[in-house]
Amino acid sequence: MVFSLESVLGLARPLWSQPALPAQPLVEPLKPGTPLGVSFLNVGRESGLNVKTIFGGEHKNKYLLETTGCGVAFYDYDNDGWLDIFLVNGSRLEGFPSGQAPTSHLFKNNRDGTFTDVTTRAGVGHSGWGQGVCIGDYDNDGFDDLFVTYFGKNVLYHNNGDGTFADVSEKAGVAGNGKRWNTGCAFVDYDRDGRLDLFVANYIDLDLATAPVPESGPCLYKGVMVACGPPGLNGGKNILYHNNGDGTFTDVTFVAGLGVNTQYVQWACGLPSALSAQPASMAMSTNLPFFLF
Repeated sequence: MVFSLESVLGLARPLWSQPALPAQPLVEPLKPGTPLGVSFLNVGRESGLNVKTIFGGEHKNKYLLETTGCGVAFYDYDNDGWLDIFLVNGSRLEGFPSGQAPTSHLFKNNRDGTFTDVTTRAGVGHSGWGQGVCIGDYDNDGFDDLFVTYFGKNVLYHNNGDGTFADVSEKAGVAGNGKRWNTGCAFVDYDRDGRLDLFVANYIDLDLATAPVPESGPCLYKGVMVACGPPGLNGGKNILYHNNGDGTFTDVTFVAGLGVNTQYVQWACGLPSALSAQPASMAMSTNLPFFLF
């Protein structure tokens, strides 16, 4: 069938002739004390999640590093269909006696509302200034691997598939130089080659030997002296690692055009929530947008 342009235009309806969309009702904010219809009960200690998270001084924080806290991941590391929990841990400026430094912890889901600490058995008891954590099957063996960011060197754990992990950070080329404040991270197949690549956000360039302290500013928040930054401090440099397909990664930050602007501070990064929650095998074949926070 062939239509003239006049006939095609005659079939179109101008925008002003379209029926008006119904007005959306305004949602009023909830008033204080309004019941939400749901309730939460703290069962952390009873469920076995009884480790202490350490991050900076208990009573005073001298540097911005001590104010940020640690990440957590719900993730089925042993593929038994039940979500386990990985808790990142930090440290303190004064350090700890030998053998007493806090470590990150992996808790196995017992399927009855409780968890068992399997950190030592799994081989993930690393100590340091832990920050973020992300999960992804970077070698496509069916078991999700674990990447943990640090103020210092990062750690990539390869999931051996038997309940244990191997630290392959240096071998894989993603440990970093140990001088960056690595924060958020995400596994993402940015070039759609079927292999998960790795993006690591960096917060600020921080050297504790020269970093400003509250008394030097002074650094104030509503009249109270607080740790200095991030305003006034230099932003960090993000890193994009390309998966080489042989267990190693290559830093392609500048090649990909992500190393030009270093004027901002990045704390977190991720994929759209509707897709990032999908299994890695689904996310790998999708051309996904990417976000920095």
